[in-house]
Amino acid sequence: MRCSTRADGDFHLEMDPVVLDHRRQSFMPGSWTQLDEVHGTNVVAVQRPGEFDRVEGDAAITACVGAVLAVWVGDCAPVVLLGDDGAVGVVHAGWRGALAGVLQAAVAAMPSQRVDAVLGPCIHPCCYEFGADDLERVTDRYGSSVVASTRWGSSALSMPAVVSAALDEVGVGLESLSRCTCCSPDTFFSHRRGERGRQVMTVTSMRAASATRTSKEVPHER
Repeated sequence: MRCSTRADGDFHLEMDPVVLDHRRQSFMPGSWTQLDEVHGTNVVAVQRPGEFDRVEGDAAITACVGAVLAVWVGDCAPVVLLGDDGAVGVVHAGWRGALAGVLQAAVAAMPSQRVDAVLGPCIHPCCYEFGADDLERVTDRYGSSVVASTRWGSSALSMPAVVSAALDEVGVGLESLSRCTCCSPDTFFSHRRGERGRQVMTVTSMRAASATRTSKEVPHER
């Protein structure tokens, strides 16, 4: 499992495919599945390395040895899922996808008896001012623990708290390796800072799981 920094370059899917593939192989060799993320809840089950690369979706799981799963983000939360049977997954959790249940859907699609999760760098409440109406929608779903304040004192959403609350619903423990993307201009790209660049968080399965469920298709939101 690895998370890129600015030094590793931009992993935006819209960049030159040749440049992107070279950058991918320099960062983590193998056949990549990097979904075209749409802030929805579609989960794909990768049955062979490289399957579903650039296909629309916001979560991928696999038990294939050598398959590289990648989630690319500017400020949204990248989450890696680690199954006790060797299966792995990645989830792109923006606030809309998290509200719609993308994390729970990804965990449900894992073939594992036990799943643990790791949160990578994302925007933190110190920099994430949030509108009252949307904040109410999230608190109605996940409770007041997701509400915080920005550095300048306005209402904010805590994406780490949202991820934690969502995973609590399905009994998944969370380890946080997260730093605020917006507060780390020398290390990470940030959409909130007006940047187009994206970092990736990747994982690969080192041993085959006994079985993988079929792809869980849930209509995504636009």
